[in-house]
Amino acid sequence: MITVNGIRNAFWCVIAFGIVACASAPMPVDKLAVARSSVERAEQAQAAQFAQVELNAARAKLEAAQAAVNERDAEVAARLADQADVDAQLAESTARAKQQEQLVAEMDKSLQDLRNGSLRRQGPGEGANAPASSNPPQPP
Repeated sequence: MITVNGIRNAFWCVIAFGIVACASAPMPVDKLAVARSSVERAEQAQAAQFAQVELNAARAKLEAAQAAVNERDAEVAARLADQADVDAQLAESTARAKQQEQLVAEMDKSLQDLRNGSLRRQGPGEGANAPASSNPPQPP
């Protein structure tokens, strides 16, 4: 049986659900700031030179996140800001790794040049790697 109290309770439930459904999520301002900071760090790590694809993806997603904020779509903005942050971190890590690889290659080349120069100065048959003579010295 439907009572006045039942109708009133149902009415209040509908109002409460309506308020909750219409409430929008807060804009992800902190996530956008983190993503911007990550992109800046990647740029400082010379990602434009060593990880251009990853950096461009981070920049594009950051711009899309900002556009979503302008359209008041907090969920999409938060997701895109997170993706931009991860892409920027990848760009930074990739750039740093490639810089290290380049440094190792330069050091290897320098070591090889030093070895070659040292061998040229010693001359053939001299040095620690020279073969031992098969004729031992004769006593006088």
